Amino acid sequence: MFDSLEDARRKLALWRYDYNNVRPHSSLGNQTPAEARRTLEQFEGSAPGALAQFETQ
Repeated sequence: MFDSLEDARRKLALWRYDYNNVRPHSSLGNQTPAEARRTLEQFEGSAPGALAQFETQ
């Protein structure tokens, strides 16, 4: 399945990109997660804190 650890990391990164940016999700109204986030960001002013905030370390 994987030739090396680096190969596994590369394939996982490609899958993650596809899952989060290309593949529509029925739970998001058949939008991609990126599209759904952009839609929510348009309304963030009317509902501050509606989007999850990620902590950076």
